Amino acid sequence: MNDQQTATVILGLDECLEQYIAECRSRVDGFVQRHFSLQETIALQKQSLVSDLLCHPVNALWAIPSLFLNKLIEIPVKLGWRSGADLITILPTGLKTHYQKEIERLIATELLEWPCTMDDRRASPNGFLERLEHHKQVGPLLASGALSDNALRELSDIPHLIAAHSASRALVLDTTATVLTLATGWLFFADHSLGILGIGDQIARNRARDKAASTFMFGASLGSAFYSAFPPKPSFWQVVGATLTVGLFVTAMSLLVGMLSDPCLKRVGFQHTQLNVLIDAIEDCLHRQLRKHLRPALRQLAA
Repeated sequence: MNDQQTATVILGLDECLEQYIAECRSRVDGFVQRHFSLQETIALQKQSLVSDLLCHPVNALWAIPSLFLNKLIEIPVKLGWRSGADLITILPTGLKTHYQKEIERLIATELLEWPCTMDDRRASPNGFLERLEHHKQVGPLLASGALSDNALRELSDIPHLIAAHSASRALVLDTTATVLTLATGWLFFADHSLGILGIGDQIARNRARDKAASTFMFGASLGSAFYSAFPPKPSFWQVVGATLTVGLFVTAMSLLVGMLSDPCLKRVGFQHTQLNVLIDAIEDCLHRQLRKHLRPALRQLAA
C-alpha cells in the first residue's frame, strides 16, 4: 500500500465515522418520541416496579453524598491530579434500576446501533463496523485481514459513555427525591438536615409522646406539656415502623418523579439535547481511537 492509498483509506475511515454519527443524530427525534412519552415510560417502569422499589430509597440517601464527593474530587483533577479522574469513574452512583438498564439498552441498540448484551438477549450488530465493512476502500482491507476487525470492535468505550449518560440522568432524579426528603423534615420538624432515618425517629418520638400524653393522669393537655419536658423514649419497633413509612413515602415520590420526569423533559427538549451531547462524546471518542489504533496500523502497511 502506497502513501496515496493510505491517505485514501484514512479519508474513508473519517467518512464512515461522519456517516455513522449523522445517522445516529437523525434517529434522535424518533427515539425520544418512542421511548420518553408518558405511556411508554409507565409501561417500562411497570415491568420492574417491585424490583426497583428498594433502589429508590437507597439512591436517594446516596445522591447528595455522591454529588458532594464528585465535586470534591473534581477540584484537584482540574489542578492536574490525573489519578482523580480514575477515582471518579469508580465512585458508585447508586443501585441501577431495571428501568435505567432498559433505557441504556435501547440507547445502545436502537439509537447508536452498538453491540449490547443484556438479560441474555443477543448482541445487536455494530452499525459503525458495518459501514466500514461496506466502504469501498476500507472494506477490502478488513476482508483481507490487513486491518483486524477485533481492533475495530474495541474502538471505544461506548458502553461506559452510555452508562455515564444514564447515571447523570438518574442522579438528577435521586437528588430530587433527597431534596423532597429534606424539605419534609424542614416542613414538619423545622430541621432541614433530617434524612429518612432522622424523620422516622422524630415521628416515632412524637407518636410515643402523644400516646403517653393521652393516658396522663391529669389530662392530655398537662400530659403533653409534661412529656414535652420529659419526652418518653420510643420503642425500637416504633422507630422501625416510622422509618419504613418515611422510606415508602420517599419511594413513592421517587417513582412519581421518575415517571413524570422523562415526559416533562421531553417536552422542553432536554432529552434531545442530552442525547446529542452523548453522540458528541461518542464522536470524539471514536476519533481518538481511530487515530490511536487504526492510522498507525495503516502507516505500517504502507511502510
